Amino acid sequence: MPAISVANPKGGAGKTTLTFILACELARSGATVAVIDADPNAIIASWGRKRASEGRAIPFEIVASPKESELVRLVDQYTASHDFVLIDLEGTASRMTSRAFARSHLVLIPFNLSPIDAELAANAVGLIQEEAEALGRTIPFRLVRSRDNAAIQTKTAKRIVTAINEAQLPLLPAGLVERAAYRDIFDFSSTLEELDEANTSGVPAAKKNAYEVARAVVAAVQMEMQK
Repeated sequence: MPAISVANPKGGAGKTTLTFILACELARSGATVAVIDADPNAIIASWGRKRASEGRAIPFEIVASPKESELVRLVDQYTASHDFVLIDLEGTASRMTSRAFARSHLVLIPFNLSPIDAELAANAVGLIQEEAEALGRTIPFRLVRSRDNAAIQTKTAKRIVTAINEAQLPLLPAGLVERAAYRDIFDFSSTLEELDEANTSGVPAAKKNAYEVARAVVAAVQMEMQK
């Protein structure tokens, strides 16, 4: 079953949030999900450990801090036993990143709609294309808007999206909107479904956004695997 890597050489681009939201939504839909937390910050692994220490269930399997030498084996192992494997990668180009790309059915590149972030996202696209050339095959990818403004799209954001379209780079039709709920899931070691609307604003909107993003990712990976 598909392996989906989430990568961007810039920290703070939303890699971990996107990985986590996808894992929760896919698991909520009934899929079996494994998350390989290869980010040195290990935020998803820490989320899981805190829940386990409190006796709370974890809706997906978490593989924490894999060694570079075992990544390929782990991806092969979990794609054979789970419906989806998500890989949260570190923020720099490395052999770990290269090996994850080599085993991925889809790579997601989250980026904030700013000129600097867009340029760094383009660097991530370059890394994917270099790896694809070395392997002699295409590595499908999608750019994913991250921390979108929920109310308006700025002129800068419009220019960046236009440039992406003109460059004919694949952009996921749904992006993650900036929501307090996406911060509170880590603060409270919760899922979106567990957040208390009395303590967190915009929970219903965050749930709707998470569903739309997950649906768009599933559609993208299905399309690429059918090719």
